[in-house]
Amino acid sequence: MRLFIAAPLPEEVREKVSGLYQPMDGLRWQPQSQFHITLKFLGKTDREQLPELIRRLNNTSYSAFQITISGFGIFPEKGRPKILWIGIASPGLLKDLQKKIEQQCVEMGFKAEDRPFVPHITLARIKGTSKRDVMSFVNQHKKVRFPEVPVNKFVLYESKLHPDGAVHEKVEEFPLSAD
Repeated sequence: MRLFIAAPLPEEVREKVSGLYQPMDGLRWQPQSQFHITLKFLGKTDREQLPELIRRLNNTSYSAFQITISGFGIFPEKGRPKILWIGIASPGLLKDLQKKIEQQCVEMGFKAEDRPFVPHITLARIKGTSKRDVMSFVNQHKKVRFPEVPVNKFVLYESKLHPDGAVHEKVEEFPLSAD
């Protein structure tokens, strides 16, 4: 199984974000059903690990909160861009939740992430578009903000690779407390 943990986005937010799409050669826009904020990529995982992983994630207590989606970027920042994303303004609570999830996963034997956590939503995969064209899109939309987006759960997903891209299937959902 190829697994990851993410905060899903409400349908109305996914619709608003996909409203940013515009025709651009060399950009493969993500389907709005795939929009999420990855908190931990686990990669190839044995099925036997699933019950313990679910138990640990169920024990990751955290209160629900809200975020503001704002700010665009590319990965990598240097060289040819491969990913166009929209970020999270003031991501402190999201980073705290990610640290708790990371700790549970590392304690279980998953590899610790060696890159800093940059919370984002992948908008498009870039192939064959100049950095200048991508940055023109970023500059054109830099004032876009989607405030008060609820984060009231996180989800363990299985990612199944297909020729047209990955398909994400929910394995288990973990609600955040309402207080």
